[in-house]
Amino acid sequence: MAEINKEEKPKAKIIAFPRSLRLKADEKMPHICFSLTGKQAKEIGGEAERIHLYTPAGFQVSDGANFNGIEIGNVAAGQQVADNLKNKRDAQAGFTGADNTVIGLKAIEGLGADAGTVGVAAMQQGVAFNPQTSLAFDGVNLRTFSFAFTLVPESKEEAEDSRRIENFFRKYMYPKKEGQISLVYPPKFKIQFFIGEKENIYMPMIHECYLAGVETTFNPDSNAFFIDGQPTAVGLTLNFSEVRMLTRHDVYKDSQSTDDPSYDYSRPGSQVGE
Repeated sequence: MAEINKEEKPKAKIIAFPRSLRLKADEKMPHICFSLTGKQAKEIGGEAERIHLYTPAGFQVSDGANFNGIEIGNVAAGQQVADNLKNKRDAQAGFTGADNTVIGLKAIEGLGADAGTVGVAAMQQGVAFNPQTSLAFDGVNLRTFSFAFTLVPESKEEAEDSRRIENFFRKYMYPKKEGQISLVYPPKFKIQFFIGEKENIYMPMIHECYLAGVETTFNPDSNAFFIDGQPTAVGLTLNFSEVRMLTRHDVYKDSQSTDDPSYDYSRPGSQVGE
């Protein structure tokens, strides 16, 4: 069982875990950075300005768009009738005999006839309504991101770092109480992938997020503790949700070139320390 001494040192505002990551980052080691952003971040002050961790294995990004099926058959039929009347033609002009039969059956259905009865009549006539279903774009999904880390300290200082990291994320997931019935939104997070001191252009762009969930497992593989009671390992799973729906221009540079799409890293606050 490892021993943790009682010596206290000033707490760093920038936490790198493990501490050796600082040196490896200078050697262009890939890593990930979490920091609070926006007005609230400056007001909070925070236990840490930013946290640097190894990029977890198997990071996944799920982008999705939503489409709804709409039936334009009724609209098309109504438009045809309206055009005929506008041009002083017979309302049924342009329709085939099958069209007229279907229009009549739809009219009967609209008057309250049983749908099953109308269906039988349509079957007997050998015709069916063509709904002309088309897809209508309804927006894109709000993206979510999940990160899983296992923090295994090798010293008293790293054990304290793991405690600060775990508490930092949990604390700023929660809103702040103000008054008796009001809550202040929790701060937003900025998530950046780095290779050394520069953002990694080969990893996805993530815009501002709220921390939507924190799951902590203390000593996931054993029941060992340091003498002071610190767990010898902390499993940390963080779930983030982007604050708004994105468009193409939020993610990619607006360029005339179509053969080399590239993430747009020019957003305000893109660089660490800004």
